[in-house]
Amino acid sequence: MPSLRILKGPNEGHVIPLDGDRFVLGRNPECAVVIPVTSVSREHAQIVRLNGKFFIEDKQSRNGTFVNNQAINARTALKNNDRIRICDFIAAFLDTAAEPEAAEEDMGGDEGPSTVEATLNHTSHMLLETTPAEKLRLLIEITNNLSKILELQSLMPKIADSLFHLFRQADRTFLIQSEGERLMPRVVKTRRASDESSARFSKSIVRKTLEEAKAFLSDDASRDDRIQLSQSVVDFRIRSVMCAPLCRADGKAFGVIQLDTQDRTKKFTQEDLKLLCGVANQASIALENARLLDEAVRQERLQRDLQLAKKVQLSFLPIGAPRVPGYEFWGFYEPAREVGGDYYGYIPLVNGRVATAVGDVAGKGVSASLLMAKLSSDIRFCMLAEADLGTATARLNDSLYEFTSPMDRFITLAGTVLDPTTHVVTMVNAGHSSPLLWRPATGELVDAMPKDFGGPPLGMIEGLTFETCSVTLELGETLILFTDGVNESMNVQGQEFGLENVQKVIRASGNASPMEMGEKLVAAVKQHAAGRDPHDDLTVVILGRRE
Repeated sequence: MPSLRILKGPNEGHVIPLDGDRFVLGRNPECAVVIPVTSVSREHAQIVRLNGKFFIEDKQSRNGTFVNNQAINARTALKNNDRIRICDFIAAFLDTAAEPEAAEEDMGGDEGPSTVEATLNHTSHMLLETTPAEKLRLLIEITNNLSKILELQSLMPKIADSLFHLFRQADRTFLIQSEGERLMPRVVKTRRASDESSARFSKSIVRKTLEEAKAFLSDDASRDDRIQLSQSVVDFRIRSVMCAPLCRADGKAFGVIQLDTQDRTKKFTQEDLKLLCGVANQASIALENARLLDEAVRQERLQRDLQLAKKVQLSFLPIGAPRVPGYEFWGFYEPAREVGGDYYGYIPLVNGRVATAVGDVAGKGVSASLLMAKLSSDIRFCMLAEADLGTATARLNDSLYEFTSPMDRFITLAGTVLDPTTHVVTMVNAGHSSPLLWRPATGELVDAMPKDFGGPPLGMIEGLTFETCSVTLELGETLILFTDGVNESMNVQGQEFGLENVQKVIRASGNASPMEMGEKLVAAVKQHAAGRDPHDDLTVVILGRRE
């Protein structure tokens, strides 16, 4: 009767008869084969019997289903001794009615007197039951030991030590990883420690194994026509050599294990190659798990650093709004990522005046946030050092130029200075969109600056001058400044919120306070972008004359 034998996972060694027409494998306790691991979907895959034959199909799981290390995307027929892998769970499909498979690979010709040559695909059945019991015991012991180590620097030497214990004829062992075109030896072990500093591996054998993702065996490397005779083979008198690929779940090789001997009488056999492939498969899983853990730790550390960076960046922004008699201020900032490149700030000036600025650094993320930090400090210095808004902006442009031009960056800025005694707002524009002026008494919503007014963004050209313009705020009137993250915010269909919708929200707010108007505007933008990651940083500043 066809059955599943569990090779790795819960109930290892258990045999499950396939005496029905449908068997579900997954995390759900009601599945025919229960795999209680969080990375396994509740109903991960299923085996079905159709017309007396068995098939396996993935049920749209998160991490996929593999047969003989090949991911399946459709219903796949099962053959005797096929290996089914779901995450770390491995089972063999056994069909007692099937013809027994050949235990040996085709050697491709008569055996010559001096060279035994073989290659094995890493997905070939290892048929470990044909190996001596002692070697099988050692392989199980190695597997258990590797499964307990999740730290890469400790794991790699452990693999090399295990190989020397398993293959006593080996003089040298190498664990090599591929980084693009580079071959990086992570571990070099020799029987005599004094030889390790000068040991070199055969690049031609390693590259052949990597490119083909097949194990390689040679009785005498110096006389093997399949490889180019290299200096390392000659210098170190390499005789018998075998090399097995380290493969990820998708079948791509990311490294190799190479062992060689220098004694003609100590030769590796076909059974040794199969055993090395078994070790390489277990080592691949252990190394990949350790790599994923390292990556998770690095990501967690990076996330903590970004969270700290976010707190630092938020400290550059105003804690509260200025208290100016007869006026109300409201500000909002939200980065698209943990940190962003938008800026807004209030700067108290002499004679009760208050400067307000909204800036947008080109780009997002950490690099933009660093320029934002410089902008927040430089703009305060320049505004306090220069009484004239245009002169202060020119000085700010020159201070930023040295840092923005080498990185091909720039900063757009809209700045205002309010004189509460005269109710006059002086404005400057450096490549930013014009603030909007809302006059509820007349229902007018206009650009606060002339359309042809303003200069280029900050940091692009050194030595510029910036002109200013002014507007008088009447009772109830409001000035709205924002970055392009507001009007360019996109929904799931890729449509922008648009300036028309910004104007629509402002008009609908009527005589609302700056805070009420701002909250309505932000809520409308977020509702528009619901279901999609933020497209850009979002910043809004509103100031209004209330008395």
